[in-house]
Amino acid sequence: MKIPFLNKLKPLLRNNQALSLAGNLVASGLTVVSVSLLFRALPVQEIGAWVFFISILGLGDALRAGGITTAFIRSYSGAARARAAEVVGSTWVLALLITGTLIALALLARLWPGPVANISLALFIKWFPVTFVLTLPSFLAACVLQAQLRFDKLLYLRLLTQGTFILGIITLMLLHQTTLERVLYCNLAAAALTSLVALLMGWTRIGDLPARTAACVRELSHFGKYSVGSYIGSSLLRSSDTFIINFLLGPAPLAVYNLAQRFMEIIEIPLRSFMATAMPSLSAAFNQGDTPEMARIIRRNAGLLTWLLLPVIVATVLLADVPIRLIGGSKYAGTEAANLLRIAIAMAVLFPIDRFSGVALDVLNKPRLNLLKVLLMLAVNVAGDFIGIHFCHNIYGVALASLPTIVSGFVFGYFLLNKSLPIAIPDILRDGLLEIQRLFRRLSGRAMLAPAPEAAAWDMSRPTPTPNR
Repeated sequence: MKIPFLNKLKPLLRNNQALSLAGNLVASGLTVVSVSLLFRALPVQEIGAWVFFISILGLGDALRAGGITTAFIRSYSGAARARAAEVVGSTWVLALLITGTLIALALLARLWPGPVANISLALFIKWFPVTFVLTLPSFLAACVLQAQLRFDKLLYLRLLTQGTFILGIITLMLLHQTTLERVLYCNLAAAALTSLVALLMGWTRIGDLPARTAACVRELSHFGKYSVGSYIGSSLLRSSDTFIINFLLGPAPLAVYNLAQRFMEIIEIPLRSFMATAMPSLSAAFNQGDTPEMARIIRRNAGLLTWLLLPVIVATVLLADVPIRLIGGSKYAGTEAANLLRIAIAMAVLFPIDRFSGVALDVLNKPRLNLLKVLLMLAVNVAGDFIGIHFCHNIYGVALASLPTIVSGFVFGYFLLNKSLPIAIPDILRDGLLEIQRLFRRLSGRAMLAPAPEAAAWDMSRPTPTPNR
């Protein structure tokens, strides 16, 4: 039996945008599930230590991703077969160099005389090297699959990683054996299994390693030296609150603060999905010298996201206590977590335009400008955190510091982008609204009987007609 609505929905579910969104939705949803389990299974102090460990691990990931991801996708997308093999092989070399350097630094930290007083730092020094090695193949597989627009396979990798980790935590809870160290074992097992599958399936393309060239390694690293600054800065921007709270207020307030931040995944899911699918399209348009197409892609992605996020933001502000109780359990009810979530999500309406301005600057071969933007936001955030804690003496000071941070980055990034690629905010909102209307018409069966080629599937990289002014 054929269901008309499902028949209309099938083309949307098969395209890259929908697959990317599904992958991020599943991964982030499973992340929220794992966090919810950990908040219930571990004491508040150990949750704070886990959050700190994951944040520092994220810095390492940001350094590796920053030096590789954008440069790789930009060079790989649309390349001939020989050139693609050269780029993949050279990327493996660069990834091994970055991974080895960071592991060496972590091993040197073990030579520190005497015990490490901070439990979070001790956790990092002990477990970072092996974790970083085990995640290398899956990281490179993700780069290759994103550049190939194979978001279905990316979805499999994310399911495997998060699913294995959650099964491990549930097993520990059922056996009443949940400890922080055993949770780390589960994390290592998930990373190892995912990387092994990626290698066996050939998604890492490690066989292209002999095609590497010194010139290509230099080319990738040259672009990455600015891009890595943006990634590190962005990661520090996300984790600077974690570090400051951990050392000035302690692990327990950090757990409460992080609980509020976990729900922000509902905003990050579509942001990551749209940027993942837009970057190869933006790179292809840039390589072809088609700046009007770049502008169209940015306007419609950022505009659609802005409109889609508005009802989510309003609902969260009104009902913030509900997700806090669902994720953290009753022991976090009545804490500052709900108000922290309200403050954090209120500014999310600026995220789509802000994120796409950064991606566009990278694609336009101006990563230095994006780095300046990120460094500005980092400086404002760190200064704001210290000032906020000084006057408020609690985590509200840190949350309030995010307001000037986001506004300064939004204004600065938008100004920089308009110097190279003029895009007006009213045009962004108009194109986004038109895209929503088009999607609703198609799903409700009122689309034209003979649609234009670009309306055949939900692909935000393709232009749609806009009315004459």
